[in-house]
Amino acid sequence: MKKYLYKITFLFLVSLTTISCSDFLDVVPQDQILEDQTYNTEKGVQNVHNGLYLQLANNNLYGKQLTMDAVEILAQQYNMNSSHTKYTVTTYAYAEATPKATFSNIWETAFTTILSANKFLESIEEYKGVVSQEKEDLLKGEVIAIRAMLHFDMLRLYGPIYKTSPTNPGIPYYDQFVTTNNPILPANEVMVKILADLDLSLQLLANDPILTIGKNGVTNAFGGDIYYYSNRGQRMNYLAVKALKARVLLYAGDKTGASAAANEVITFTKSNAFFPWTTFLEATNTANPDRIFSSENLFALSDYTLYTKQKELFDSSLADDKIYSPLLTRLNAVFESNDNDYRSLPSWKIPIVGGKIQKTFFKYEDVPEKKMAFRFQIPMFKISEMYLIAAETAVAPNGIAFLNTLRFNRGLPNLGATVNITTEITKEYKKEFIGEGQLFFYYKRINSATIPNGTAASGNLTMTALQYVVPMPDSEINFQ
Repeated sequence: MKKYLYKITFLFLVSLTTISCSDFLDVVPQDQILEDQTYNTEKGVQNVHNGLYLQLANNNLYGKQLTMDAVEILAQQYNMNSSHTKYTVTTYAYAEATPKATFSNIWETAFTTILSANKFLESIEEYKGVVSQEKEDLLKGEVIAIRAMLHFDMLRLYGPIYKTSPTNPGIPYYDQFVTTNNPILPANEVMVKILADLDLSLQLLANDPILTIGKNGVTNAFGGDIYYYSNRGQRMNYLAVKALKARVLLYAGDKTGASAAANEVITFTKSNAFFPWTTFLEATNTANPDRIFSSENLFALSDYTLYTKQKELFDSSLADDKIYSPLLTRLNAVFESNDNDYRSLPSWKIPIVGGKIQKTFFKYEDVPEKKMAFRFQIPMFKISEMYLIAAETAVAPNGIAFLNTLRFNRGLPNLGATVNITTEITKEYKKEFIGEGQLFFYYKRINSATIPNGTAASGNLTMTALQYVVPMPDSEINFQ
């Protein structure tokens, strides 16, 4: 990573503390003062650790671009015709100013966060003993998984079509804190490093409280600040990492491994009451609808600016050249004109105000009751995805049973034994992950030759590596 990123990380760490060190700056290096002050207390360690989650919610990462914005535009989720401000993104014109800046910012923010993660891992070893070994394992396990997740999503976005070109150049991998560029590795070598990080993370998270108290439970098993090590559904916990491993293995073409990982999560969630399916009444509750199906989320990222982003992207008062909204014919096709689907009714409505005649997106709209546990949350890993992975990797015809379980819990009838399972899985990806950033990566993983054209009432776009592979920013290429 380029040298200036070290300065970015330094400023990032400064923002996480309230320590005033201006009196000492003339005699001691600034970064050493900050590090000593920060890592000498458990609270300081927690501040830096929590800061990584705040960074994940950055607009350039999962707070916006990698969930509801850029990657959803690439998946043709919205109608963005030639007058729309994001038209050049929806047409994959990566050399144009808007997409070029967008994807450059995603890259830089991702690798800055990776750099910060590596600095945390280095420092917690250097200041060993400030937190207990049990706490250290938990914190390190989460951070290593964050590092793996970011590398994986950069590989999915900027790397080759893995199904056809796994040995083509991928991305650099940073598993240590360095301030110089690592070489760009073949995609399959990056995948090996991602999986190694996930396995290490799972070892460190073997005693994750989520396995005994669930994602919302409170534990005093670690002593001290019990709340920081509780509420595991808002952290990269053991089950979320296992789900990420299933996602990675499937992307790599290892269906056996992906099936095993997904089924481990499914078996766990079926054996206890920690992750019940969200009911129709909960999803469509008139007063406080749970549109993100929060009970099913293995890990949801907290974003306290979420509702500002909802208004910036989806609010009915926005002009047609700014709102992120699909054509009604396209939306009806996704849900097969079935409003009984739990995912349709609460999240897609013709708004009362704003003069819009099409349905607009309400998934991340705030609710009146400010104490609802699911407020400010963006789904990152869900049990529904594990059922889709299990369906795709099962020996025929067993996959239909996994699909039917998901469909039953979305208010849909069972599929017959003779359906084309790939077609049905694709339909579910279109419905299940709107505003969550997974559809484009699904299309790229299966190397779909065409995808529906979001700016036309019918017809498809031809997809090749020119559309699927986002070019690395100049700032990276020029320093290789």
